[in-house]
Formats: sequence, C-alpha cells, structure tokens
Amino acid sequence: MADLKSPPFSDIKRPEEVVRMTTNDSLKFAVLIGLIEVGQVTNREVVNTVLHLYSQRILAGLNYVQKAAQ
Repeated sequence: MADLKSPPFSDIKRPEEVVRMTTNDSLKFAVLIGLIEVGQVTNREVVNTVLHLYSQRILAGLNYVQKAAQ
C-alpha cells in the first residue's frame, strides 16, 4: 500500500506544470490550492501562476467578445 504521507515524486506538480495541464481552469486552480495547502510552492510561484491563469481567462473572454462583434 502506498504511503499517504510521502507521495511519489512523479505525482508532485510544480506551478509551471499546473499551467500547462490540459484541463479546465477550475481544476488548475484547485491543484494550485492543494499545492499551497501542503506547502509545496513559494509565494512568488503562487503569484506568477495565478497571474498567468487569470490572464489566460481574460484573453479567452476578449477573443470571445471580438468574435461576437464580427
């Protein structure tokens, strides 16, 4: 049985891996929250990742508005 206190290193994600995941943004934010809760990320990594994820959502919204206007 796997030791729940020390997961395999292949299961641990870094913020840059979270951003590249091919899942929806809600899941990416949930993974990031999990990393924060277990103390796997620095404050700088959290800020950079949140800004990157948020900017992707803004760009997607702007693209939608632009296409709707055409």
